[in-house]
Amino acid sequence: DVVVAVGGDGTVSEVVNGIPENRDTVLGVLPVGTGNDFARTLKLPLELDEAVRILLGMNIIPCDLGVVNGRYFINVASVGLDSQVVIEANKIKKSIPGSVAYILGVFKAVNGYKPYDLEIQTEQGTVSRQATLIAVANGSYYGGGMKIAPRARINDGLLDICLVRNMPRNRIIALFPLLFSGGHLKRPEVEYFNAEKIKVFCEKGFINSDGDIIGECPADMHIEPNALRVVVPEE
Repeated sequence: DVVVAVGGDGTVSEVVNGIPENRDTVLGVLPVGTGNDFARTLKLPLELDEAVRILLGMNIIPCDLGVVNGRYFINVASVGLDSQVVIEANKIKKSIPGSVAYILGVFKAVNGYKPYDLEIQTEQGTVSRQATLIAVANGSYYGGGMKIAPRARINDGLLDICLVRNMPRNRIIALFPLLFSGGHLKRPEVEYFNAEKIKVFCEKGFINSDGDIIGECPADMHIEPNALRVVVPEE
């Protein structure tokens, strides 16, 4: 009846990419990983017993899937500084678990920061930006609790795009705490918009998909509405 991912965001992503293309498939999540960001988006409890209780309740809603370069992402795909954060955090996670690894990864990545020259194509046209990062979201959270896309909904048929323009290192560090509340959207360096399709061109930019580095730019992304169903708590 249900395909259950037992783990964190990487596990959920692997399971989603392993499920045959069948819109009747139901995905359940038991969040016992490091970041558990998709579980946060679904408002699942992080206590295992409670998560099992939700799973057995079988309250099911439709869920969109993002696609980046032919691979599904259920949460967030991104290019820029945050991809470097993932690379650094994955190294740190071998000795320091949890969100602390992501926080330390941010500081390490910022030390070597250089802006990214992006060309961005959507249905609305093409723009060029010198940017810190661009995050393309189906879910709201990534990076161990950072609310990068506060307005994202997993079944609205749209990708939420958060673009952070180039800024000095000290302002990147100042912006970082705001990501956990969604307060970064009030900053003038941040652009936020929606699209069904987006292409991102960038020299030497790595692609982060649901917390894993899957390759380098360009990144060709689109949304597949109601691609599967997920188990969530009753409201």
